[in-house]
Amino acid sequence: MNNKKISFLIINENTKKNHTFSLSFLFIKIIILFTFILILFIGNICIQYYSNAPLKKQLTEINITEQKIKAMMGLLIEKNVISDSILYQFELLDDYNNLNNFLPISKPVEGFITRGIMDDKNNSHHGLDIAAIFKADVKAVQKGLVILSDKIDYLGNTIIIAHANNYYSLYAHMNERLISSREFVEKNQIIGQVGKSENDDGPHLHFEIWHNNVIIDPRDLIKEYKIKDVSIR
Repeated sequence: MNNKKISFLIINENTKKNHTFSLSFLFIKIIILFTFILILFIGNICIQYYSNAPLKKQLTEINITEQKIKAMMGLLIEKNVISDSILYQFELLDDYNNLNNFLPISKPVEGFITRGIMDDKNNSHHGLDIAAIFKADVKAVQKGLVILSDKIDYLGNTIIIAHANNYYSLYAHMNERLISSREFVEKNQIIGQVGKSENDDGPHLHFEIWHNNVIIDPRDLIKEYKIKDVSIR
């Protein structure tokens, strides 16, 4: 067995005293290997954190550009400025048809918009707060499958419904949920009652619409909510 060692001499310049110690080659190799593994582990964590940080932000923040493009497309088609052939040429026809298959949607509740969508790092808000009568009926905006019906942090009694073409609607701060997960619902079916948030903001429904990972402003799809919008932008 190879018992070669490396000796180290440490001299105290003030007292001129010296200390010596020895380490075997095997022990030094173990230390070097352990240090290398530790560097790789820490480096991998840093890479994963910094590479995933923009993705996490992208999944939660509002995609304003896509919303504006869809609104512009709807206006141009309504005024016969562009046609299906032009949309097909730019590979936008499928997206537009998917939106049309989701529309028209109904209002989830009668009321006024008191808070809109806000892309604020410190206080983000991904939907609308609709002031309504306490225990008023909350209705599904379109037919679909209930994928969540539960009480969760910050949102209280919450229901999420999956619709065709990867659209999702979310209803929160409800006083009561009247449907369960894995139930099919029809458009305008009553799914719950308006409640209050823990912040005591008064009775209201928190309402969101998503398309895949993109937040859709319900005011762009429900014209009455644009008229009854009293929120501060």
